[in-house]
Amino acid sequence: MSYIKTKFRKLRILVVSLVVILLLVIVAGLSGIAYYKHSLTAVDPSCGEADCEAISFVVEENDSVASVAEELEKNGLIRSALVFRLYYKLEAKDLVIQSGEYSISKDMPVKKIAQNFNAGPDMQVFTITFLPGGTLADARTRLKAKGYTDAEITEAFNKDYDHELLASKPKDASLEGYIYGETYEFYVGTPVEEILIRTFDQMQSEIEELNIEQGFKAQGLSLHEGIVLASVVQKESGIIPGDMPQVAQVFLLRLQLGIPLGSDAIIGYYADQQDPNRDKTDMSYLTTTPCPWNSRNCVGLPPSAISAPGAGALEAVANPAEGDYLYFLTGDDGKMYYGRTEAEHNANIQNHCHEMCGYL
Repeated sequence: MSYIKTKFRKLRILVVSLVVILLLVIVAGLSGIAYYKHSLTAVDPSCGEADCEAISFVVEENDSVASVAEELEKNGLIRSALVFRLYYKLEAKDLVIQSGEYSISKDMPVKKIAQNFNAGPDMQVFTITFLPGGTLADARTRLKAKGYTDAEITEAFNKDYDHELLASKPKDASLEGYIYGETYEFYVGTPVEEILIRTFDQMQSEIEELNIEQGFKAQGLSLHEGIVLASVVQKESGIIPGDMPQVAQVFLLRLQLGIPLGSDAIIGYYADQQDPNRDKTDMSYLTTTPCPWNSRNCVGLPPSAISAPGAGALEAVANPAEGDYLYFLTGDDGKMYYGRTEAEHNANIQNHCHEMCGYL
């Protein structure tokens, strides 16, 4: 009888031991799963809210999953190199790691990092903004700030482009006025020529959407002539966009009557081309500037635009305000004043333009 009891006791101890071992295995397994899942999460999930900095991470041509995992852990970009390797064996068998440079931040989970590696190295992008009223000189400055050389920019500016927007532009006219003011995004390394074509595309799209070319034709202007006049309207009334249609009316009436446009902005543009550092209080340019740029003495439009017109200026020339004004000026108070006669214009100068009319 004691023998049976002893056997039973040993069996019970064995069963208990097995149960304990099984429980330990289960606990260990659950802990392992929890550890595995936790290790797949981002090292710092909240840093995205704090605008955490992305780290440049380079994968060499012959790097293995193991070596990449070690480097990621060393840089604090993943929690565990072992778990990273296990992830590729268990869940990411079909994903590859392509060589190249990647931007990785601590708010990226392992799954996202693996997807990036599979998609290939980052294509870095940059934005560039060209402003309405800006000139080719302004565009050059902005392009140089993005790393382009003077030689690259000059070559692009002088290139003969086959684009619908430029169809009516005289061969000897520059691209002044055609770099449409907007913010654009490009891949790093995009040639300047492609950047310019993108601005042409944007301007052409605006012209078509707003029926600008038809409006120009109604005013007796080609597309190029309309853009040139819009560039003058932009410079003369850029700070007061609501006045653009009336300013356009003045210039269009002057063209119709065959009298000089009388735009000091045109003379000022020419003077800037001759001497970018000139004294703008020196009014001698009013008499020394030759035709066709001296808009006080010469009839007709200047040979090229003097700035990049925005949509408002283009629309103003295409659809000018009604009226028979022949004169306008921007007063010292920032308001626009109009006159039908030279006497009215002189009175406006006397009453409203002491400081502004002293600059060219």
